[in-house]
Amino acid sequence: MDTLVTLNFIGYAVVLTGGLVLGTLFGRNMVTDFISLVHQLESRVIALETMLHFGKAAVAVASDPAAATAAIKSHAEATEKLASAIAAAKIAGN
Repeated sequence: MDTLVTLNFIGYAVVLTGGLVLGTLFGRNMVTDFISLVHQLESRVIALETMLHFGKAAVAVASDPAAATAAIKSHAEATEKLASAIAAAKIAGN
């Protein structure tokens, strides 16, 4: 009877070891495939976002020159405000 129990435990250990080995091998393959799919999807989403972002900017500038001029003027005003704030901070720091 003790021999059967021992053989049964040895059988469980062999099955457990085999399962761990096969799980590790196939698990690595599955993870590698999954990572590859995620990277492909990520690159497609980035390409789509880039196309949409630059496409809208190009359409907006091309279709409305007045809006482009207003945006440039607004940017120039913000840059001047930033420059004056930096100058004031340097004076206050000295």
